[in-house]
Amino acid sequence: MLAHRSYRHVYTLDYQAPRPAITTFALPYQPVIKILGSHNGILLVRTGRTLRLWNPSIRMFRTFSPPDFSSGSTFYGLGYDSASDDFKVIRAIRPKRKNATSAVHVFSSRLGSWKRIGEFDYQMVQSHDWTSGTVLNGAPHSVVERLGSGMGAVIVYFDATEEKFKEVPSPDCEGANILVSSCGVGLGVLGGSLCVVKRHYESHASHHADVWVMKEYGVKESWSKLFVVPIESGEFYSYRCMPLCYANDGEVVMMFDSKMLVSYNPKENSYKTISNDQDRPELDVTLYVESLASPHGGIGTKGHL
Repeated sequence: MLAHRSYRHVYTLDYQAPRPAITTFALPYQPVIKILGSHNGILLVRTGRTLRLWNPSIRMFRTFSPPDFSSGSTFYGLGYDSASDDFKVIRAIRPKRKNATSAVHVFSSRLGSWKRIGEFDYQMVQSHDWTSGTVLNGAPHSVVERLGSGMGAVIVYFDATEEKFKEVPSPDCEGANILVSSCGVGLGVLGGSLCVVKRHYESHASHHADVWVMKEYGVKESWSKLFVVPIESGEFYSYRCMPLCYANDGEVVMMFDSKMLVSYNPKENSYKTISNDQDRPELDVTLYVESLASPHGGIGTKGHL
C-alpha cells in the first residue's frame, strides 16, 4: 500500500504478480495523506488534522480527531486488542525539552473515545521515523531512548491489551548493542519477523546497510544478521533503505529514501526498479493484506466511502 503525500489517492501494488498492477483507492481530498500503521486489513491514515481507521477492501472507515491540538511533533501507533476485538490508536507528543515526559492517549474503536493512560518515559529518536510505529503482532514498535539513561536506543512496543509500553531485546554485534548509537537505524517487519536496519556511511565506497531479523520474537539470542545491502552510487544510492517483504522469487522488496521501490536479489547483490517517480512527493509504504475486519471493532456501526 502506497500513499503519495499531497495527493488524494492511495495505490496498491501486487508485488508477487508476474506483471505488477497498481490499483487506486480515492480518499476525500486533503492536502496531506500519511499512512501511520497497518494491521489485519485496517489502515491508520492521517488526512490533514483528521485520523481515519480505514479498510479499503470493504470501503469502510471511522473518522475521529486527536484528543487535543498540539504544535509539537506527534507519534501515532496502531494496535489491536484481540481479547476485546478492539483497534486502538496510541498518541504521544515529542517533548520540546530534553528528558521531559509526554502524555500518552489511547483511542478505542469500540468505545469511540480517547483516554489518557499515563506518561511516555522515552525520548523519540530524531533520526528514526518517529511519526508512526512499525506494527507486528498487533502492536506498534519504535526505536526510542530511555529518558536520562544515556544508555543509547532501545526498541519498545505498545501492548494494546494491557495498555503498557514494553521493551524488546536489541541485537548485539560482537558483544555490543547495535543500537548504542541510534544514528542510521530503521525498524520494520520482514517475513513476519521484527527487522532492524543499521546503516553505515563511512564513505560512498563502503556505504552499506546490515539487515537483522528476530527469528523468535522476544528472544534476544534469535537475532541474526540476514544479509548486507550494498548501497551503490547513481540510481541506487540511498541514505535510508528499508526491506518491506519477500517476493515469490526470493527477492526482497525495499524502499529507498521514501522515493523509490526496488527489488533486491541478496544472492546476486543486484537491484531492479519497481517504482521510481522522482517528480512526486514522498511515498508512504506499508504492507497491506485484504480482510473483512471492521474499523469499528466490536461496534456494528458502518461508514462507507
